[in-house]
Amino acid sequence: MKCPNCKSTNISKRGFRKNKIGKKQRFLCNKCNSTFIKKDGFERARHNKKDIARAIHMHNDGLSLFQVQNHLWQHDRVKVSRETIREWCEKYSVFLK
Repeated sequence: MKCPNCKSTNISKRGFRKNKIGKKQRFLCNKCNSTFIKKDGFERARHNKKDIARAIHMHNDGLSLFQVQNHLWQHDRVKVSRETIREWCEKYSVFLK
């Protein structure tokens, strides 16, 4: 792993970043003294990446946006709009193929 700022490999673990989705490992670059998190494609996502992936797969399997929205709410208690599901399909389907 390399620092995104200076491309140095001299890094160390520096605790966790926690939010309602979960926690991610933070790293510290010992050369430029910056902290960063390993990129996984779901940066700044407000929902769990498992819920996002499931919604995209259900929509690609033929369910309508309304059916996907209804299924997520009834089974997982994830309240999300149809427009958000459509935006997820555009943004994240590249990562999930």
